[in-house]
Amino acid sequence: MLRCCERNGDGTYSRYSNGRPGPNTARFTILVIDDDPGFLELAGELLSGDGHRVLVAPSGEDALAMVRAVRPDLILLDYYMPQMNGLTVVERLKADATTRGIPVVTLTSGTAEEANKLSRAGSVGFILKPFEPAEFLHTVGEILNATVGRSQRPGS
Repeated sequence: MLRCCERNGDGTYSRYSNGRPGPNTARFTILVIDDDPGFLELAGELLSGDGHRVLVAPSGEDALAMVRAVRPDLILLDYYMPQMNGLTVVERLKADATTRGIPVVTLTSGTAEEANKLSRAGSVGFILKPFEPAEFLHTVGEILNATVGRSQRPGS
């Protein structure tokens, strides 16, 4: 299997560049929050393969701690997680002045009622699971352009 990236010890993914990952090549920093390790790996590979720096968190609590330290450009958040579901994570992020401006997109296979609750709480969009990889990357790109409003990180 051809791999486009590797998982670093700090939970990020780096894209290979001449056989070695490059830390300053990322277009955006994206935090992916999901309790499914397989999904975290898949999303990490897809997004880093598209040139992004990817951080992963297996729970809402881990994500809340990480987001204060790293300030991602975008958060992709699974709705269904044990202990703290996606709605609670969105509510906590939007209640904190230091994190409320970070766009949050919910990954879900849930109902319209759940989507409405998430939207009222501050989620800017939804990506339905399961998804096609190309469609996932296209949707993430559109959301970044609409919310962050640029195609490159400053200095890239």
